[in-house]
Amino acid sequence: MDFTSTLSLFEKNLEQKGRSKSTITAYRKDLDQLVNYLKKNKISQWSEINNKILEKYFQLLQQETELTPKTISRKINSTKTLFKFLISIKQVDSDYSINIKHPKIQRQVPRVLSPLEYKALRDTARSNIRLFTMIEMLLQTGMRIGELSRLEKQDINDKVSQIKIRAYSSYPERSIPVNPSLNEALTSYMKSKQYLSMKSKFVFFTRTGNKILIRNIRSTINNAFKSTGIKDATVNDLRNTFIIFQLENGLKLDLLAEIVGHKRQTTTEHYLEYIQTRTQKTTSRITPL
Repeated sequence: MDFTSTLSLFEKNLEQKGRSKSTITAYRKDLDQLVNYLKKNKISQWSEINNKILEKYFQLLQQETELTPKTISRKINSTKTLFKFLISIKQVDSDYSINIKHPKIQRQVPRVLSPLEYKALRDTARSNIRLFTMIEMLLQTGMRIGELSRLEKQDINDKVSQIKIRAYSSYPERSIPVNPSLNEALTSYMKSKQYLSMKSKFVFFTRTGNKILIRNIRSTINNAFKSTGIKDATVNDLRNTFIIFQLENGLKLDLLAEIVGHKRQTTTEHYLEYIQTRTQKTTSRITPL
């Protein structure tokens, strides 16, 4: 099977696994770059690839391009995922990507909004009930922006006390408790004319009833940051703020990891390096921001 046909089949496989369009596009760009390298080196079949060829390719990326370690690491992940697929469809006998090592990535200090900043952000958004509720949702649950975009009305229980995050990609289904502040915001939004005017299955929807695209949510909230005068902040920083705030207020580490959907508890533990003070008492309840 030629490269193009295989990659098209690989894309369909990713779609079936529930990968987002942006993820599939990133995979395709990474693998098109790999295929171009293979063709330049007169390799026309997957079966002709070996360890040395892949090692040389990634050494070249690290030494002769301006790509960041994070980008190269993503390209390695794309290649590793592809090879698992190639084995499954019997295009290669061995996984030659297994020994490719990721470059070291320096962990960035997470940007955390101060109480003054997130309260000011609320004030800016308060006149737009949908925007206000989206910000509250991200700030009070730590959910990802993609999870917010996909959220359906049936994912919120009748008492507005639990939110179900459906399984997607390699992330399992999980449930997030709704604290009183978010309950109030969600309840008001769900009673609003804007919410009731359209029969859409999504919690946050466009004028045509479709889900709001991730890029549009990001753009809207970034504009709110700008209007508020908050500098160097991104939508993901609302998630960072939630995690740090809950750690400082004693939320159990394993419970927090489950709520925010970290696959490994060690990912949550990394945030402990950045907290100012941590209460001695532990709690099983989310503390409202």
